[in-house]
Amino acid sequence: MVSWMTNKVKKNFNIYFENKDLTQNEAYSGSIVESLVRSLLEPIAANNSKAIAFLRIKNIPETESLIKRLEYSANITLKEFSDFEFSKFDVEDVGFVVLSTNRYNCAFIFREIDDDKYEIYLKLNSKLVSNVYETLKSIFLINYDEEFYSYRPERRENSLMNEAIGNILKFFEETIKENEYNTKIQENYRNVNTVNTTFRNEIYQNVRQIAHEIKNQLSILDIYARIFEKKTQDFETIEPIKKSIALIKGQIEQFKNLDVINLQEKNVKLIIQESIKMYANIVKEKNNKLILIDEMAGVEANAFVDEDKFLIVINNIIKNAHDCTSDDEIIIKLSQINEKIKISFINHGETIAKENKEKIFEQGYTTKKDGWGIGLSVCKKLVGSQFGTLELVKSDEKETEFSICIPLAQTK
Repeated sequence: MVSWMTNKVKKNFNIYFENKDLTQNEAYSGSIVESLVRSLLEPIAANNSKAIAFLRIKNIPETESLIKRLEYSANITLKEFSDFEFSKFDVEDVGFVVLSTNRYNCAFIFREIDDDKYEIYLKLNSKLVSNVYETLKSIFLINYDEEFYSYRPERRENSLMNEAIGNILKFFEETIKENEYNTKIQENYRNVNTVNTTFRNEIYQNVRQIAHEIKNQLSILDIYARIFEKKTQDFETIEPIKKSIALIKGQIEQFKNLDVINLQEKNVKLIIQESIKMYANIVKEKNNKLILIDEMAGVEANAFVDEDKFLIVINNIIKNAHDCTSDDEIIIKLSQINEKIKISFINHGETIAKENKEKIFEQGYTTKKDGWGIGLSVCKKLVGSQFGTLELVKSDEKETEFSICIPLAQTK
């Protein structure tokens, strides 16, 4: 144990927040706290890893389904603390994740200091994790020492993993803060009566569009962070993370001028293959599979597109298909219709209700509980800005099909 941890303060988590050498001083939002909780717990939940976890998740209902997955795992010893148990610990407002596995250990402590503002203490693969455990175990009715200390993370590999996860968590923080900052700007514009109404609405919609793309891309980062945890130095896994980060940075950079389209002659097949590569592991979570059918074999499928924005559209449609089906083959078919490239997206899951078919491309319309009603409307706008069309071809009991048509680049 380190010298600052005395018997007098050992039973109170306040020591971790009061010692500024050990805790982060900034106030973090609830979104960042939720992202950190998920990033620490998702790897063991997804892989049913052997682990022991002590949890007290305060005011983050979005993590309930994740914790349920941990409860049902035969390999995970899980201890959740109730308010009644915790009252004698004399820090009623604190939440925490203390975790030990063969791959990594962690101590994450957080408490709300103001409306949606948290101070945090976070250690990954550190001897200081044991200090938190020793503090916590003073209220245990059962001694977990043998199990907790039986895990020995392999330091050589974990030094690389820590750096990668640390970078991802830092990026979570930066992008979420950027989005929060942009949202505040939007709110200020709404409250200033002298601002032109049309301009104010454009700012509002632009902020929502950026937030939507950040949300989609961060979900990719989260998945690949878990994969990288198992496959250290796997460059094929690292590459999609880099691509996602580049897309997000590009979107944020274009916040001031979202209407700029950089059209260049690009091979559409390669863009589709890039998207499939990014989502190949994600769709496995629901036992889905991406199938590419190329009916343009031997033909250069070149079109004048903005590569990043076209990739965003492909990603969004694949994600929507994955969200609506499981145990399914999601088919992406590439074909030529006259002087146009046609890209069809077919799945065999939930159908789109007849009354919704005319509304799905309207901005703000959604059938998802946590949806923003932005994805398809943005996709239609982006495809249109590249002289293409996006439409729902059909949705019945057999299959749902969306299609993109975009002009072929004129060959010499």
